[in-house]
This record gives sequence, structure tokens and C-alpha cells, in this order.
Amino acid sequence: MNLTHIPKKIFLLVLVTLFSCGKSDELQSIELFYNNDFESGDLDAIDDAQLMTFNNTTVLGNYNNDGFSLNLNNIGPHDYIYISFDLYIHDSWDGNFNNFDPDQSDAWFIELISDGGTPFNVWETSFSNSVCNTAFCLRQSYPGVFPTENLPREGSSQLLPGLCSLESEFDGTTMYTIEQVYEHTGNALLIRFYDQLYQP
Repeated sequence: MNLTHIPKKIFLLVLVTLFSCGKSDELQSIELFYNNDFESGDLDAIDDAQLMTFNNTTVLGNYNNDGFSLNLNNIGPHDYIYISFDLYIHDSWDGNFNNFDPDQSDAWFIELISDGGTPFNVWETSFSNSVCNTAFCLRQSYPGVFPTENLPREGSSQLLPGLCSLESEFDGTTMYTIEQVYEHTGNALLIRFYDQLYQP
């Protein structure tokens, strides 16, 4: 079973810029708007939240073909948002292709919806927790966007003990520190984090 733990921490920084008389954009201030390490169990701004303990800390997850949404209101004036969090990839993620019919990716998404509208920015990537050698290598997109091809675990921050079918493996979980910046000016924002996994 493919499982993902969404972040130990979610950070949302609102970046404010100044556009002035033909000069280049100047960063005026950085504000921390939302921060949650989940240790206190505070899930007020999160829909479809699940908490569990992994590696001696509280994390948001397990999710398998599912995810959660972060609802932010009264953000205040800004031009950009910066999102940073740790993502734990457990078990047999197969990356861009699984070599089965149909050949589908194990994909992960960030979707932004402003002021109740339609998604205005979707970030799609894939992850692979597989081995890679001359005979077999299931490539992933991260740190790029799908369908970019990179080696399994490229851009990872840390290897951790496994969960589920890789529970006995000392490196069965791969942690990634995800950082994304998006243009945004609205007063409210819904951010969806979810996966679409294919297990033949």
C-alpha cells in the first residue's frame, strides 16, 4: 500500500513586494501567517486532517489517494505566498511510470484556490521510493514538475525507517522539504495537498 505522511510542519509566509517607478521589485517584508507542528493537535484551519505518530513525532497523515486542505482567511495585503513543509513518502511509490498497463504515475499535488474560485495554480510532481540500477530504475519528477525525470529520491532531505510493507527497512521512508512560491493577492486561500497513487 502506498502511503504518504504530509508534513510535520506547514509554513505559510506572506511576502509583500513594492513596485516602484521602473525599479526592480523590492521585498518589503516577510510575515509568518500560518505555522503548525501538529504536536498540540490544533487542526482548526485543516479539513480532512488525520494525526499519527511517526519517528517519535506527531505528523499529519496517513493519506493514500487522498489528502487535506488548509483554509486561510483574513490574510491581509500581499503579493506572494511561500509554502514550506516536510513531506514523508512511505512504501512503494513508483515515480513517473510503473511499467504496468496502464502505465500511471504516483503523483503528488499542491492546488491553490483563491476566494472560493477555481484552482488557479496546480503543482504536480511524482516520487519514487524504488532502487535504481542498470536493470531497473523507476524515475521520479521531483524536484521538478511532472513529467520531468530524475533519479529516485533526488532532492530528498533525509532517509528514515519504513512503514507498512517497508517497516523492516531502515530507509523505507524518504523525507523531502518542499518549498514553493506563488503569486497571490486575495484575502482568502484554500490550499489542497493530495496524492494520486496507482497500485496495479
